[in-house]
Amino acid sequence: MPCGESCQIQFSEAQIMPTGQALERHRNLIEKGWIRRFTAEEPRLSEMKEFYASLGFEVLVTSATPEEARECTSCFDIPEFGDRYKTIYTRGEANSEKDSVADLFD
Repeated sequence: MPCGESCQIQFSEAQIMPTGQALERHRNLIEKGWIRRFTAEEPRLSEMKEFYASLGFEVLVTSATPEEARECTSCFDIPEFGDRYKTIYTRGEANSEKDSVADLFD
């Protein structure tokens, strides 16, 4: 299932957030315990969302902004690609493998 159907997306597909708003959103998420993982597009977006969820993390997917890109940002200038990229944030703790390993020796 494409991520767009199952993820929490905060902004409409055509909307690109101004720089100040993007930085404020990031700060607010960090303050609420979210950890920025990375920015991706399909199909990796859905794969990694499912992967993080399977580990027990709460997953949030938001529209990416050019300010998040560490290299080339030209894709954000093309209207058809403007909302193609999403940023994955996670919160919480992964399921503990310690419990699973401890059960092996009981």
